[in-house]
Amino acid sequence: MGVSGYSFRSLGVLSNSGFYVSRRVVVLTVMMMSALLLAVVVLSSVYARCSHTPQLASEKSWSVTEAAPAVQPVAYKQEAAEEKKADQTSAPETRPSTTRPSWIRDHQRLSTAGPRNHTVRSTSRPQHSLSLSTSGPQNHTVLSTSGSRDHLSLPTSRPLDHTILSTTGPRDPPSLPTSGPLDHTTLSTSGLRDHTNQSTSGPPVYTGRSTSAPQLQPLSEPWKHPRLPSALVPLHYDLELWIHLRPDQIGQSSKTFSGRLNITVQCVSPTARVLLHSLRLDYKRVTVLGPLPEGPRPDPEQRPVGRVAVSNMWKFPEMEYLVMELRETLEPGRRYALQFDYSGSVNQTHRRGLFSNVYSDQTRIKAVIASDLEPSFARAIYPCFDEPAMKATFNFTIIHHPTYVALSNMPALVISEREDANGNKWIVTSFATTPRMSTYVTAFAVCDYSYVNGTERGKEVRIWARKDAIAEGGADFALSITGPIFSRLEDFFNVSYPLPKIDLIGFPVFNEQAMENWGLITFDDLMLVQTKDDYPERIINIFSTVAHEIAHQWFGNLVTIKWWNDIWLNEGFATYFEYYLTTIFDPQLLKFQNEFFYQSFMSVVYREDHAMMYRTISTKVKNYTKTSEISDLFDVYIYQKGSCIIRMISDFLGENLFFRGLQSYLKTFALSNTEQDDLWTHFQMVLDNQSEMLLPASVKSILDKWTRQPGFPVITLNVSTGLVNQEPFFLVDDKNKKTFIHNNTWTVPIRWMKSGIVQPLVWIDNRSQVFLEMKLSDSEHDWAILNLNATGYYMVNYDPLGWKKISVILEKDPKAIPITDRVKLFDDAFALAQHGYIEFETALDLTKYLAKEEEVIVWNAVFLNLLPSDLFFNMNNHNIYSLFKKYLLKRLTPMWHIYSTKIRENTLQDDRIAILSLRPVFKTACWLGLEDCLQLSREMFSKWMNHLETIKNSNLIQFEVMCFGVAMGSDREWDFLLSAYNRSELDAQKHGIIKAMSCSRVPWILYRYMEYSLHENLFGSMSSEIIKNVASTEIGRLVAKDFLINNGQAVMKRFGKDYLLKLAGIIARPIYTDSQFQELQRFFGNMLGEEDRPRLRDKLEEKMMNNLQNNKKIAQIANWLKKNMAD
Repeated sequence: MGVSGYSFRSLGVLSNSGFYVSRRVVVLTVMMMSALLLAVVVLSSVYARCSHTPQLASEKSWSVTEAAPAVQPVAYKQEAAEEKKADQTSAPETRPSTTRPSWIRDHQRLSTAGPRNHTVRSTSRPQHSLSLSTSGPQNHTVLSTSGSRDHLSLPTSRPLDHTILSTTGPRDPPSLPTSGPLDHTTLSTSGLRDHTNQSTSGPPVYTGRSTSAPQLQPLSEPWKHPRLPSALVPLHYDLELWIHLRPDQIGQSSKTFSGRLNITVQCVSPTARVLLHSLRLDYKRVTVLGPLPEGPRPDPEQRPVGRVAVSNMWKFPEMEYLVMELRETLEPGRRYALQFDYSGSVNQTHRRGLFSNVYSDQTRIKAVIASDLEPSFARAIYPCFDEPAMKATFNFTIIHHPTYVALSNMPALVISEREDANGNKWIVTSFATTPRMSTYVTAFAVCDYSYVNGTERGKEVRIWARKDAIAEGGADFALSITGPIFSRLEDFFNVSYPLPKIDLIGFPVFNEQAMENWGLITFDDLMLVQTKDDYPERIINIFSTVAHEIAHQWFGNLVTIKWWNDIWLNEGFATYFEYYLTTIFDPQLLKFQNEFFYQSFMSVVYREDHAMMYRTISTKVKNYTKTSEISDLFDVYIYQKGSCIIRMISDFLGENLFFRGLQSYLKTFALSNTEQDDLWTHFQMVLDNQSEMLLPASVKSILDKWTRQPGFPVITLNVSTGLVNQEPFFLVDDKNKKTFIHNNTWTVPIRWMKSGIVQPLVWIDNRSQVFLEMKLSDSEHDWAILNLNATGYYMVNYDPLGWKKISVILEKDPKAIPITDRVKLFDDAFALAQHGYIEFETALDLTKYLAKEEEVIVWNAVFLNLLPSDLFFNMNNHNIYSLFKKYLLKRLTPMWHIYSTKIRENTLQDDRIAILSLRPVFKTACWLGLEDCLQLSREMFSKWMNHLETIKNSNLIQFEVMCFGVAMGSDREWDFLLSAYNRSELDAQKHGIIKAMSCSRVPWILYRYMEYSLHENLFGSMSSEIIKNVASTEIGRLVAKDFLINNGQAVMKRFGKDYLLKLAGIIARPIYTDSQFQELQRFFGNMLGEEDRPRLRDKLEEKMMNNLQNNKKIAQIANWLKKNMAD
């Protein structure tokens, strides 16, 4: 027993009476001291309440707990005791150093300079006092700086509450403790990087709210608010990550990491609470130091750093927050250091946060660990202010096994060694300081890769990939284009790429195609690395993906959105320059640049967009409560529609004014944050400074309608009067709602052609407007096409005479109308017919000329519109198949001979536009029964099976060849595909084979295939695709239904109820009668159970209604085909 660890006997008197007298005195003294301490606590509580910070309980354990919705704060008993002891033993004028404390370790630099000694300064102070060195600060410039800022760095050698601060010179090589991860026992006195003054590119001084402009929050329970408070602004992060991955223990060592972090923050308004983002991180120790001194001090005196006690800390998982309650209120205008000692998990299944890839290379199983942080997963690697406008500078240090190399945003400055407690050697790679940047573009990779490199304008360019891929030359093409793309963009924007290097790295499996991390761009191998038997379109995919991510180095990294509602400013511009650069560097695509853009971008979003769509490009600022809500923004609207609007802007402004506006915008907001109106302002500025180009209204009033209204307009021309009107495009089911919702208008630029002659640009900014120059005569030679080259984001309709004139000119001279416009004519006409704007016969009339159409891209549009996938599932529609076959084959044959010859002669790779469109045309030709197509499939599949060659000559149509090869074959062909699947190492190819094996027309083969899907080891994660693929075919639908009769429960156990509901939707595709509806409702209802039957009923009703609506359309098409078969 005892009090504070002392024995009563140690108090003095040994006689019985004397002992008892001494004990009474001691007890009385202890009671008085306790009362005094209680009074101090009460006064402190009152003071904290006056500072609007509720004082929470302080008698809790050190651990950080997951809080339930009703937050249970966790106090720091040990912290309070240590703080009290530190206050008693430290000098009363304790202040922080002006420079960053670095970490002392015994180490050897891996360089020719030899070993470098570091000395730990001795101190006679108690353990918790702060010892400082005496040398002055070292200035380091960041991008476009006029000075630097003091940042207190993270000590790595001891627990975070044992801090030795230094003011020595430049950053020393990272030092090494002699213990394992998180067991740091010594401190460094080496120099602190001085980051005191603001960059001239960013906000000059943080004296008010952060640039992120978070929403005002209630004073109580701010952790329930989805945006960070505005009280603190991050200035600089010092982060050490210890990646535990070892080549001899990949399975176990790839699962965890540990970290130590120092964040220098500035307080802009009084607060006694700190909120940061944190996701699935476990904390060992957290410390708050400060206030830090202002600016560099010339005197070399040691200046200790004060400590702000952390009384309570907890996690609030609903908002992914770490909440710290402080015993003191932080002072506005002062800087503080937040220090964390923590650990986390490496994601093994999803490529988010820090993730691992296990792969085969050089006949060995290897692993890579890397990061993917957009939009909000930096918080899964280190606690941070994880909002795009919360920019800061960063110093990263990565500790890793000697087998691996570490990469990050900046070049490695120093590589050194560390030995852990078990005597194992580790490498410490320290990186240069970044410019001001957002957390979501920070990046890390630890890998056993090789690279190819080059230099562009004095900066190193490296492409990292698996060693086998590098040896085979798979990264050579990416290297050949990366530097030139950077140079071209620097010239376009008149803004240099600000980092000293650029790394591109590929991963065997990556959730995203690529991610634009500043200085370390990450890719799926498919988007970066070529293989020896590659698809012809792979070069286009690699080029466009690399161009997209490099464009992000300016749009997104250098200039960043304030909040995710304007993410289109990042993705829209990156997508536009993906197209722009691809066409510039590829002469073939430059010749067909309008066709390329329309096929790759515009047509994709047209199929999704309409007036009742809730999505707009730019949205109102919304406080998203879940990461998934932010992730949902990354869709066709911000990518494809955003790029369409940018292309339209470039077209009506002209490239000169367009690029001048972008140059002004990028220079003004470099290293800072913007919103949509900032872009409009800079376009307006360049317009106001010239007189050649005049717009009908301000840039903002024109363009806000395109970015903040849903859908797009239909522009209708009456060629008899020249009247042009506009209305929002509504789907047929929504037309009766339009008067109750909105009747928006747009300010629309119209490029147009009259009788083969391009006309001047005109604008329509009202609901209707007469253009007399668009009035046409009765002559068949007089015709007009609006939205020339599809530069505007809108559909075009014509009165019946206008459509008739277009049909006539197509039959007489189809090349009089540009290719892009021929493609868009089919897209617009069939969409307008589908939704009740024109008759189906009007759209079908356009097809009469097709025997003269030689462009595969136009045929692709015809098939997509004329032969939708759900048209032939109803067995009662079998007659229309024979009608289509007879009508289309005689028109298709001339074009087919052109491209089948290119396939046989292996010259297809020379036709870029064909590469983009041939696959669906080949598939449809074989589906229609074109004998030469079927024979070509048999030939190529047979050669592949007999090992005479791969499907190299037809990699573009590899899936189609496999599908029809299996469909016309037996179990021999099917078994061959199964062996090909087992040999393949590429996920994309495996997906194609999985789908092709469902093309068999032999029921027992399909049944056996579905049985295989229930075995976990045969197809792994791809097993779930098998039954859905089989059920999606005409024969397979019936086999799948029979399979579910015997295996329904096993399917539900293996894949879940939601999967079974998806199967119900697939199998229900042809239903249109009540008896079919009831039969399927009983069939699936018995398997699913009562609680899921309402969802099943809704799904079946939706399918049935769609099919009933299609019946009228099918009847119209059949009647038209019968009447025009002889034409």
